Amino acid sequence: MNSLIIRILSAWVLITITGCTGYGVTFQSAPSTVLSSCHPALVGNWQVIEGERNAPASSTQDFLSVNNDCSSIYSISLKQESGKQVTKVDDLKNSKNQQIQFADDYVVVTPKESSFEITREIKLPSGKIISQINKGKDGVILRPVDLDKTAQLVMQRKISGQIFIDRDNPDSQKASNIYVRGDAKQIATYLGTLDLYSDDRLLLIPTGPQEVKIIQKAIKGFRQDKQPK
Repeated sequence: MNSLIIRILSAWVLITITGCTGYGVTFQSAPSTVLSSCHPALVGNWQVIEGERNAPASSTQDFLSVNNDCSSIYSISLKQESGKQVTKVDDLKNSKNQQIQFADDYVVVTPKESSFEITREIKLPSGKIISQINKGKDGVILRPVDLDKTAQLVMQRKISGQIFIDRDNPDSQKASNIYVRGDAKQIATYLGTLDLYSDDRLLLIPTGPQEVKIIQKAIKGFRQDKQPK
């Protein structure tokens, strides 16, 4: 998967460039027992910017395209390599690695694998990766849960969870994974009342006509490539 997915899914994120879901903050439950397949705030074509709107220009342009009923969700990345433009499209809705759903103003990503291995002796449920959706006046802000903030809350016993250290890395003394325990009501309370969100964020900005054409062309090419020869 590309870097856009990792950042958006917070494991984004996630979850995911190596296929391993064992790093970051995961939750035992979603913040609601009722999950939906769509969130109206995300419908549209967006340019994805990491940080502020006036952030320094990047060599890669990232876009997110979500149709009216969220039956199709695509990430599109455009990058210059050796003087040529390389286009990368990922079908997030039909991914074999995870399922994307929504609960109130949260993105809930559930990896398809039910557990991952911390050590040969320890396996941990893969849990759910959750990001907050904030609709602003000029776009949508996605905020992942912060690993270090969550670790502090677990150690202060404000959150029920398990912290795991990457023992394979002798220089690492920080948490590599936190598994937050609780039912839907408890997780909703954590997410709604505690300071556990990252200061880093993704800003989704509505695209103009030219960007929409680029997005549509990329998706069309991706679909054609998927057709049986």
